[in-house]
Order: sequence, then C-alpha cells, then structure tokens
Amino acid sequence: MVKFKLDFVTPEKLLYSKDVEQVIVPGSEGEFTVLSDHSPIISSLRPGYIKIYEDLSNGPTIYFVTDGFIDMESNQLTILAQSAIEKDQLSSKNLEDIITSYQGEADATENGTKKNKLILKVDALKALQGEA
Repeated sequence: MVKFKLDFVTPEKLLYSKDVEQVIVPGSEGEFTVLSDHSPIISSLRPGYIKIYEDLSNGPTIYFVTDGFIDMESNQLTILAQSAIEKDQLSSKNLEDIITSYQGEADATENGTKKNKLILKVDALKALQGEA
C-alpha cells in the first residue's frame, strides 16, 4: 500500500512524524480512515483514539486525544491535538479527571453552545471509559 506523511503534534511537542499507510481518526462527525491520496479534508476531533498504521501487517500505534483538528492535503496529514496520551499510558483515573474537568466547565458556563459541546465531550469520554 502507498504511504503518506503524518505529522502529529500537541502544543508541547511533536509526537509522531513518519510515513504511514493508514490513520483512523475520531472525527467530530464520527470515526473515519485516512489513506494515501485521500481528498483534502479539515475536521475537528472528538475525544477518542487515533490509530496509526505504519504498515498494515503490524498493529497500530494508538493515542488517546481529547480534541483538536486534522488537515489532509497533498498526501500530508497533520494532526493538531490539544492533548494526547499513548493508549498504554491511559488509565481510568486519567479519563475520570478529564470528564470531571469538562463537566465542571459545562456546569459553569452560561453559553448554551459551549455547554452542549462540553456535554458531547463528556458523553464521548464516558463511552471510552470501558476501553481504558
């Protein structure tokens, strides 16, 4: 399979910069797969797992992300995540802390749109709790 360039960054550091065959992304409208020659796309991320396949014959490298954006153009995928944790470093305590933080923000805001977005994040995180 043909590879494409992936750069995966957080505000703190560059997490991943390699040629890959496939990336599965938790987009805001649902999970989707990016392959070589994918149409240009910009999407926001929801809390979930990014699965990176350097080679489809091997298992993926998996990161948990809370939110961010992806940009795919000209066989270059850029993932900008607010925060990312390797799946094997993620614990139910990490998830509970993130849920508590988002729930606190939702409870404190008077902005209905912001409150709804935060509640959607809380719901997505609660759905992931069984996988951590």
